[in-house]
Amino acid sequence: MSGDQLAPECDESTDINQSSPEADEETSGYCNLSPFGPCYLVELPSELFLHICSFLDAKFVAETVGCVCKLFHSIVKNEKFWKVRIRKRWHKKYPAIPVNDSCFDWKKACIHREHQAKLWANPDETLDHFSFTKGLYAPVDVVHLMKAGSIVAAGSRDRCVYLLDLNKLTLDQPDSIDNVASILNAHKGWVWTIDSLDNRLSTGSWDTYIKLWDMADNNKLIQEFKLKSAALCSHFGQDLIVAGSYDKKIYLLDPRSGDIIAENKYHRQPVLCLAVNENYIVSGSEDSTVCVYDKRAASLLKTVTFEEYPMSLSYLDDQLWVGDKTGQIHLVDATDGDFNVVETYDVGHRGKITSVICTLGALFTSSADKTVKVLEPSVDPSVIQTLNKQTGEVARIDFQNDVLAIANSDISVEIYRPKES
Repeated sequence: MSGDQLAPECDESTDINQSSPEADEETSGYCNLSPFGPCYLVELPSELFLHICSFLDAKFVAETVGCVCKLFHSIVKNEKFWKVRIRKRWHKKYPAIPVNDSCFDWKKACIHREHQAKLWANPDETLDHFSFTKGLYAPVDVVHLMKAGSIVAAGSRDRCVYLLDLNKLTLDQPDSIDNVASILNAHKGWVWTIDSLDNRLSTGSWDTYIKLWDMADNNKLIQEFKLKSAALCSHFGQDLIVAGSYDKKIYLLDPRSGDIIAENKYHRQPVLCLAVNENYIVSGSEDSTVCVYDKRAASLLKTVTFEEYPMSLSYLDDQLWVGDKTGQIHLVDATDGDFNVVETYDVGHRGKITSVICTLGALFTSSADKTVKVLEPSVDPSVIQTLNKQTGEVARIDFQNDVLAIANSDISVEIYRPKES
């Protein structure tokens, strides 16, 4: 049943009881499939109506079917409808860590899950793939997506930062240097970490500097912080920049005043990865630990020890995903600040996990084994798709607004983005 067979749009005040079998066929929106006469969708048993909806796209059901009449609206706005829909399609526990139903948007989650599953099931049909190499002269160690996935910032071992405008990226000229703005000699060492906030870009390097650039003013350098050792990871927040360093410290930087607020040392080896939210700063180190710093109490909350050291972290709601040196991923329950390891999974990587990114719709992992995997964002995540077109080790990935960016050691940046409809 297509969308144009549904009843015409109406607002919440519409009285569905005003529908009449004698109404004009062009405006009444009935389904004329019955040999006994017109069959109105609003008169169908709810079980049959829900079964029909199961064949329709979740976004279409939410944004179109739900606007048809009060009855459909009441069904679509019910969070239980979306929760049941998810569990009928995917049987593994989702979200991976239990959530409070009153605080979780099941409709949004269902739309994202169905969309990502469809997008990555057959990427050759749904996504355009670009491999950008022109103008790059050294391995790319980090990529960062910004501006709703329209700009890719790439950091290279040639000490430069490249800004790739995806709005100018076309299939007939996928490797045009005209698409790129470069910050030449941005650092005096390898560019290892990139983040952004609005029009400001932060870059961190082995030269020990964290630098801020104004993209609205021709990529002008506006601020810099000198750490005591190489900057290996960073997070750019509204009032706070967090940086993990080779000297085993976590630096708290104030982008307003330009001051280093604090230098915290909880690890015995270099800090390799960070995950930051409004309450916690979570850091992973080569000492095989993940430390949780409570921002409200301004103190160390907990230290979690792993057999192999963590390479990447991703924090969403109360779930923390940890990718380690051996290619395994770990699920940590962060509910109420407990941060207890739930389970460890082997998803098929045969090299260290260089990135893990958790979203409502999918879990993305990249590895030194030259692959990127798109996984179900659930307990014991199944593989939706494995991307193995990379010819070199995958150094880092980023994902935003359905765009996937890949940093490769073979001196390239790869882009996957939805085909234009």
